[in-house]
Amino acid sequence: MPAIPRRPLNRLRAALYFWRGNLHRHFGNLTGEQREYQSAVDDFSKAIELYAVYIPALYSRGVLYWRELANYYRAVKDLTQVIELAPQWYEAWFNRALAHQMRGEIPEAIADYEHYLTLPGKPKWRISAQTQLEMIKSVEIEKAEHRVK
Repeated sequence: MPAIPRRPLNRLRAALYFWRGNLHRHFGNLTGEQREYQSAVDDFSKAIELYAVYIPALYSRGVLYWRELANYYRAVKDLTQVIELAPQWYEAWFNRALAHQMRGEIPEAIADYEHYLTLPGKPKWRISAQTQLEMIKSVEIEKAEHRVK
């Protein structure tokens, strides 16, 4: 029997790690246990190690970093990579805007929200993006007015 090429096998192994990571994340959401989230990060990382352009694993790890682990720096890094590899992955723009916002990087957050709102179709988080954008712009205006006084 001929040997199976290594690359397809790595893709399969990556998919298995990805799905196991999703299970750990789910259990983390159910129990609130940080170790489940860390196990999810470990599995997503292993999937990416096996298949470097595994966009769903990069995206899932990026969202997990900002939302469940408050690691905004790594979230921005992963979501930026998703955007570079798949700019049509609209939710990456929205989630990166949120991570920038949590890091206090307001100009970057505004740019990502504005870009997200220009995307065709009906992106899933359009209303949330509009609300966040209006809120941070109004906060920035208030800050500027207080500096002037």
